[in-house]
Amino acid sequence: MREDIRRMQKIGNWMMGCLAGGLGLLALFVSSRAADDYVYGIGLIVAVACGLFVMSLLKQGFDQAEHRD
Repeated sequence: MREDIRRMQKIGNWMMGCLAGGLGLLALFVSSRAADDYVYGIGLIVAVACGLFVMSLLKQGFDQAEHRD
């Protein structure tokens, strides 16, 4: 039972990471086609925030793997 919970958490982390990465790429595309500075800035901020979120997911994954060993 416990192994199933860990597996579901890993799948959830992968899904959140992929969604955040996709959203970050979408934000970069929107930012590159922006007509004004406001949309350009928001696109860059969202892309950076998504990148930081993905990096935090990676850090959590490595920390959990280190803790198990």
